[in-house]
Amino acid sequence: MSETRAELVGKLWHGNDPFDGFDPSGIKVDKQGWGSTHPYLITSIYEIRPILIIEIGVWKGRSVITMAKALRALGIPGLVLAVDTWLGSSEHWAIPHMFADLHLKQGYPSLYHTFMANIVHEGLQDLVLPLPLDSVNASILMRAHKIRPQMIHIDGGHDYRSVATDILQWWPQLDSGGILIGDDYRVDGHFPGVRRAFDELATVTRLELEHSPTKCRIRKP
Repeated sequence: MSETRAELVGKLWHGNDPFDGFDPSGIKVDKQGWGSTHPYLITSIYEIRPILIIEIGVWKGRSVITMAKALRALGIPGLVLAVDTWLGSSEHWAIPHMFADLHLKQGYPSLYHTFMANIVHEGLQDLVLPLPLDSVNASILMRAHKIRPQMIHIDGGHDYRSVATDILQWWPQLDSGGILIGDDYRVDGHFPGVRRAFDELATVTRLELEHSPTKCRIRKP
């Protein structure tokens, strides 16, 4: 276990590692995801070699796995902190075929345990730590502990208000020299709220917003 992971288990989980005693048997490995192997997720790690990466909006963990594998390949003693309620977002509850992906048990999504099983299946427990909170409360907790990531991947809700709130909460938390990556930044008219929120950040900060199909990224001076 890296020093960073040990520190965060102590601070965020009061010393109780959520993977301790977790039994993935009987849980189907399901690495459903979209854009989860995008080059930005990997090249950004090669560029800045972050010790702490925070992902906002995790789903079943496929992009977390991509980033954790990059840390492992480079021998970086870092951590991906996976922030999610694992309850889905509004579209998962509103759209019938997406609703089925929640895999409800007695009316409650089972995504968290699917995520945990996926991480164990990949043998990445020492590089990943879940934090089952919403984005706003997670950012408050980070500030309270003075925890600052070097890389953030925002992949939560896709409406403007949700994305703008995530940016407002997390951009100030990002270390100087860090990289913020946004998911589902599209120029084809899909997810206009995502594009609007990140374009506004670029305008306000006067920083270059780089984009490639389905993702964008911006570097903090």
